[in-house]
Amino acid sequence: MLICQRAGVKRFFIEASEAERGGLRASLGSFRDHPEVNFVGSFAQVLEQMPADAPCVAFRGNLVLAASQLRGLLDSHAARPGGVVSVESTDLARRGSVAAGPLGRLLDGSGGPATRLAPSGQLPFALDGRAEDVREAELRLARELRRESADKDALMARWVDRRLSWRISYRLARTAITPNQVTLVNTALGLLSAWLFSFAGYWPRLAAALMFLVSVTLDGVDGELARLKMAESRWGARLDVFTDNLVHVALFAGIMAGCYRASSSRAYIYLLAILLVGFGLCALTTWRATRVNGEQTERFIAQVERVSGRDFAYLLVVLALFDRVYYFAWGTAFGTYVFALVLWWMTAKGHGRNGIQERPA
Repeated sequence: MLICQRAGVKRFFIEASEAERGGLRASLGSFRDHPEVNFVGSFAQVLEQMPADAPCVAFRGNLVLAASQLRGLLDSHAARPGGVVSVESTDLARRGSVAAGPLGRLLDGSGGPATRLAPSGQLPFALDGRAEDVREAELRLARELRRESADKDALMARWVDRRLSWRISYRLARTAITPNQVTLVNTALGLLSAWLFSFAGYWPRLAAALMFLVSVTLDGVDGELARLKMAESRWGARLDVFTDNLVHVALFAGIMAGCYRASSSRAYIYLLAILLVGFGLCALTTWRATRVNGEQTERFIAQVERVSGRDFAYLLVVLALFDRVYYFAWGTAFGTYVFALVLWWMTAKGHGRNGIQERPA
């Protein structure tokens, strides 16, 4: 029900007899006293409260599914607003299904057969009361985490980091550890890595690069754990963004300090200032581009993140192995200006061609 709510479902109807309702209501958790949760003796009674063409989602069986799958099903229905689309469960017995369509069609099956979609992964999975079903469903839900983030992750993050992080998340989900605790531990690792980068020696900087790579891998665990435990929150998302930025600033400062100590060149002091100004320009141009042409800007930034993303951690390890960390210092310092200039040019080009007006604040 929480997944449905996050996907935009407003009202819930549960078919149950009078004798069953007490036990079912007690099992609903935070939805127990929800004003939009209704028990009915038959789904046909729902037509008394809602029009026949109202878009609905119908579940058959005790299903475990991912939020991304439900959103995908709803998007497919939106493309065929008058029809019904459905997905069967992936267990061998096909003991469940989820369908989206107009209420009337879901109830009486009129208007032709439903369009059956192939499952996008190992979910949905129907539980049948067996102990092994629960463990299998949990494992499939954890594996599905890789698929949910595939469109946003860079190459190494998708093929290496996520293969490790979902296994860690799966095991942590069985403990009392919270996503925010994972975020704080990961932040501590990142800051320790930044401190080690500030040393001039070869081995401290190699250890720093390897530690930052571990930190980057763990960076995906807090979000995965939140989804597995249904503990996603705005506060957790803001904490993750804040700590990521804190670690990155500390990391770049540590790298510059280490390069300065290794070379005794004051150029790295100026380079740090150049980098911080570049960060400011990136923030300014991103803000301006979002106001002028939000969708194009979001696509561009998503493409940049997918190409680079957290994969620069692997580049840092390679540079540290060959004692060439200073390449990264110079590249990032001036790379921020390249990003800002490209984004500014795209914004100016889109504004001039389309006559797009800035959005009101």
